Amino acid sequence: MNSMNSLSENYSKYLMYFVLTLFAVGFTGCSNDDDVDDLIIVDPTGSIVVQDNQTISDDQITIENVTVGQDSWVVAVMAGDEDTNNFITEPVMVEEGSNSDVELDINDDVNFTGGETGDQITIKLYADDEILGTPGIWDPSDDPIRDENDLLVTETITVFVDDDDTDGQAFSDFDTNQDGFLDADEIGDTYQNDFTTWDVDADGGLNEEEFSNTTFANTDVDDDDFIDEDEWDQGFSSMYGNYVDDTDFATFDTDADGGLSAEEWNAGFADTEWFTTYDADADTSVTETEWNTGLYTDWDVNNDGVIDENEYNAFRVYTDNW
Repeated sequence: MNSMNSLSENYSKYLMYFVLTLFAVGFTGCSNDDDVDDLIIVDPTGSIVVQDNQTISDDQITIENVTVGQDSWVVAVMAGDEDTNNFITEPVMVEEGSNSDVELDINDDVNFTGGETGDQITIKLYADDEILGTPGIWDPSDDPIRDENDLLVTETITVFVDDDDTDGQAFSDFDTNQDGFLDADEIGDTYQNDFTTWDVDADGGLNEEEFSNTTFANTDVDDDDFIDEDEWDQGFSSMYGNYVDDTDFATFDTDADGGLSAEEWNAGFADTEWFTTYDADADTSVTETEWNTGLYTDWDVNNDGVIDENEYNAFRVYTDNW
């Protein structure tokens, strides 16, 4: 009898161990399934609703609605720059879900053509990467959001410049004979010449040091005492491209800090013909007349003797701040 009881007890124990083992295996399996689910990477999602044919007021673009499946960034580029990070606005963070009336501030160095046709810009979305990047701060690890067809989620619209935002500086305001061009007489009215301030020693002309300091200050559009790569590229294409052979920003940014100081700027142009070209009479001093003539020649990018609206818009970013 004792033997039978012992066998029965052992059988009950083995059965209990077997059941517990099955339970443990099942639990472990569920736990592993949860881990697998945690490892599944869900593609970021987003959509944009924005009014076309907007008139820009107070340097802002308004996005009616942005709906995203994760914290994301909204930003604008010029149409055609969809595959770049050439932002014309500062990235704005939107939280997961639906976001209404998102406002984008246009960068100071953006030049819109304006006129009756307006300009086309593209709104883009970037997912905030909280693993490789810094949460809440836009950085290059934040990838653009794509749809199920692997196409960028974007909306392209046409914008128009509010006449009140131009402070009367529209191209047509200066094209007094309405021929579609600015001649040497008309161009003189397009900017507030600050020559007397640039002429530090008040001798009626800019020596080479004053000339270098002036060209640096005029190219430093945001007035932060450094010329960043965007300011360099803009200036090269519309002002001093004739005087430097090397277009590589890094060549001039000798300390590789991402900006040109006045010292780096002056050193980079020390051996060019910029100053001597403006100094037409070669007396080591650039007078106001020589300055105006030099500017007009440089801004006439295609060398046809007049300045068209595109050329005007390219240099307006400078003269608006003089």
